[in-house]
Amino acid sequence: MFRLLTVIYFMENIKIDYHTFVDNKLAENGLKIVRITEDLMVNRLDDFFNFVNGIRKEYESVYGWKQESREYFLNPLDNKWKYSFVVMNNKEDLCFVNFSSVYGKIIHNHCTYARKENRNLNIAKLHNIKLCQTGIDNGFTRQEGYWPKNNNGSIILFLKMGWKIENIRNNDDLFMSADLEKVRNQTYYLVLNGK
Repeated sequence: MFRLLTVIYFMENIKIDYHTFVDNKLAENGLKIVRITEDLMVNRLDDFFNFVNGIRKEYESVYGWKQESREYFLNPLDNKWKYSFVVMNNKEDLCFVNFSSVYGKIIHNHCTYARKENRNLNIAKLHNIKLCQTGIDNGFTRQEGYWPKNNNGSIILFLKMGWKIENIRNNDDLFMSADLEKVRNQTYYLVLNGK
């Protein structure tokens, strides 16, 4: 506990460039994070389509996920192109995809997908820091999203990062929310300490 308080005090009294921190940590594994723009989506629509639907097919029997249409990837959600990110390797292969948009005064995390071989490289944590800081940079304080209630690994990870369970929708999905600054700081601590 003392160590956590020391880190929090340290973080409150120095200016941390979280974007650079994320870039540097990803680069250690030959990865980079890029904002998904409409142009990127149009130019690489087949890559996004195949990546996401490959993972949806992998978990279809577990979560009841169905394949998404190409139109799904081009939908014009509010500020989707500002808060959605992809992590790529040095060959520009997609490794991690997150779609987020804005619901009023809250960033809504729609869905996150990661390749099996990239699931233990802190990518979700580093993405979370990036998304939180991007939201903070633009005046947001909260984030929300839904998780299948049996997605234990993801739920535990997000709880460790500081998200909170608010309720259950239709006895299927957990509705979770986050304070952007708190989650950014807590996730930064987890990455620094290899947790």
